[in-house]
Amino acid sequence: MERRAHRIFRLVALALAAGSVLPALADTAALERARRLLNEANPRQAYMELVKLEAQMSGTVEFDYLLGVASLDSGKLEDAVVAFERVLALNPNHAGAQMDLARTFFAAGSFDLAESAFRELANSNPPPLAQQTINRYLEAIESRKRQTTPGWRGWAELGLGYDSNITGVPTDFGAAAQQSFGIFGIEATGNSIKRKAAFGTAAGSLEYSRPLSRGWALFAGGEARGRGYDGESNFNSAAGDLRAGGSFNDGPTQWRAMAAYQAFNQEGEAPGDPKPTNDRRTASVQGDWKYTLDPKTQVGASLQYSRVRFPENAFEDFNQVIASASWLRSFETRGVPLLYLAAFASDDRAVNKLPDGETDKSKNLFGLRSYLQYSLTPKLSVFNGLGFVLRRDKDEFARAATVDKGKDKFAEVLFGLNWQFRKSCAVRAQLSYTRNDSNISIYDFNRSEVSTAVRCEIP
Repeated sequence: MERRAHRIFRLVALALAAGSVLPALADTAALERARRLLNEANPRQAYMELVKLEAQMSGTVEFDYLLGVASLDSGKLEDAVVAFERVLALNPNHAGAQMDLARTFFAAGSFDLAESAFRELANSNPPPLAQQTINRYLEAIESRKRQTTPGWRGWAELGLGYDSNITGVPTDFGAAAQQSFGIFGIEATGNSIKRKAAFGTAAGSLEYSRPLSRGWALFAGGEARGRGYDGESNFNSAAGDLRAGGSFNDGPTQWRAMAAYQAFNQEGEAPGDPKPTNDRRTASVQGDWKYTLDPKTQVGASLQYSRVRFPENAFEDFNQVIASASWLRSFETRGVPLLYLAAFASDDRAVNKLPDGETDKSKNLFGLRSYLQYSLTPKLSVFNGLGFVLRRDKDEFARAATVDKGKDKFAEVLFGLNWQFRKSCAVRAQLSYTRNDSNISIYDFNRSEVSTAVRCEIP
């Protein structure tokens, strides 16, 4: 009887032990599953897995931190704040929770709390990767604060460079003209001559913004740019624009509407009396929308209507509708990479017919652009830009006598280095290469440009 009682006691003890171990094993499995879902960029499912365990696991550092990350990345900001604060109550030096709590404040639009948290982190001598991330958030907070504080802001820039093909023309203009128009023996003159020269640039911008109530703000400003070539003064250019509009910020959503006018002046060397110039005037209205999906991701869309006029060459006048979409993502890994992708399409309708009275230069454009930035140190970064634009003429023989429908493929590659040597000033050095491949040879060209510039923010 005693042996039987002892056997029953052991079975009960084992059952109780199993009952305490199985939940622990289940909890561990759930945490691993949630961690895997976060690594697979599926925070919503991770949140659903973790929130089921909150009643029994709340108050443990590992669980609360995973729940905070899942909440933040799935947009449940209040839950994220609570979870990260529970972590810091148990472990005040938990660097991940400190950083992610600051990110949560930023995502929620609590910029004062976010700035305080990020500055506290910056003063704790974080590793270079964390410092780069902190600096990027502090810059974004400063930009947002300017949007909610009335006043002036702007920048000024000076630069030097070298342009290998100022006029963007083919190397053998005579052969290209023969293919395009079936005419032999044409020699390049004026704007058709391939030119190269060193240049200097100067630019500046100034804008005043005035916040109104409930996220509304008004702004107005302008920008001026000038470029002067050594020995090619007829191709010196000056451009200026004026703009004004309003914006609305509602948490993660930003709206912006703007009207603008731009004047571009360049004399060029086109033959004729009166002499045609490359002058251009553009009036436009534009609406932008941006939405912050999470602290690291933003999407956007834009629609713009423009009236483009050439005072000395009315055959080039056109009206344009252009639509675009964009995606911006920062990565909190080594180098804190920043990736921007955009796609656009336009419908360009010519205002005037060519001399034949039937054909015009209406066209469509389709394009893709990317920009990648990688930080080598908190003050030094490298960047790369890629672009591709496809042009399709609408009318036959609009730009050539021997090619019915013109089609151009324009590509651009850009590499550069940016060094922020002062809080408000940076040096940018870059090399760009552009190429246009057209079924109309007269529009084929290659162009390289190397430049360096110093820009300082005002104030």
